Amino acid sequence: MAEDDFYKRLGVSRSSTQDDIKKAYRRLAKEYHPDRNPDASAGEKLKGVNEAYDVLRDPEKRSNYDRYGTADFQGINMDGFGDIFGSIFRGFGGFGGFGQRGRAGPPPGQTLRMTINLTFEEAFFGTEKEIAFRRKIKCDYCKGSGAKPGTQPIRCKTCGGQGQVVRSMGGFMSVAQTCPTCRGQGESIDTPCSDCRGSGQQNERKETKVPIPPGIEDGQGIRIQGGGSAGQRGGPYGDLILMFSVKPHKEFVRRGLHIYMETDIPFSIATLGGQVEVPTMWGNSKIKVKRGTEGGTMFRMKGKGVHSQDNRSGDQLVRVNIKIPRKLNKQQKEYLGKFGNVFD
Repeated sequence: MAEDDFYKRLGVSRSSTQDDIKKAYRRLAKEYHPDRNPDASAGEKLKGVNEAYDVLRDPEKRSNYDRYGTADFQGINMDGFGDIFGSIFRGFGGFGGFGQRGRAGPPPGQTLRMTINLTFEEAFFGTEKEIAFRRKIKCDYCKGSGAKPGTQPIRCKTCGGQGQVVRSMGGFMSVAQTCPTCRGQGESIDTPCSDCRGSGQQNERKETKVPIPPGIEDGQGIRIQGGGSAGQRGGPYGDLILMFSVKPHKEFVRRGLHIYMETDIPFSIATLGGQVEVPTMWGNSKIKVKRGTEGGTMFRMKGKGVHSQDNRSGDQLVRVNIKIPRKLNKQQKEYLGKFGNVFD
């Protein structure tokens, strides 16, 4: 099933409440459960329902899905951002596929969020920004285990190291819960590390330069997997989410790769035709105005928009307004009077 159909999978609308989503999930989980539905396709349908519910039940994931069409920032139009940031954040804890943890053990560390402010020009042409933030990294002394060097964590006897215990709800229903003994860690530590006191973490102030490719738009973001804080007792690193805030320009408005603006042209040029110089992000350029041009006419300047990293380029569109003089001297009034008499 396509990820862009999560609401349809559950048979709910985008305005549905969390209770509506939960009820729809429970109904479909019963309908497609293998113990009740012998159809060969039921298992695949149940898998799709579980995938949709996992996203829509989580407010943050649902918000990302509604905004970007994905729950984990994949698919955001970042034009090659993955390769750029991959080279910057190597060593943050590793990169991999997005999704849930597929194994028991210590939970991942904290996901960190940062906003990078850009001027219109920086987003248009691209730039490089220095960022600094604090995070938790794995303890050097115990290598993140939380146990004193020379000792080992002990597997939890309650959950057998799984970090979860399964509780039967009656019938075919069962619920997996966090192990009350190890609190989801899957193990316990008798002799904690003296440096980190058993957490497996230490503080770090991270400084790095982030290359910003041309064409970034306001509100775009990227998730750097493994760029956040380390988990306790050897848990995997959380993620780093970078969001971009672009300051508006006084003259230009951006829509995708295109740039829009308005400019005034003299009444005489609108009537007789001629050339008008207008500003662009690439420097001043001229547009050719035909005779009899009316106010509101849109002119397209090819290639004067955004040039993105993947070699796509937009245009600049200029809407012209006819500039009507408010103060006229005696001679100007005389000429305009004669002009009006000719066309009456």
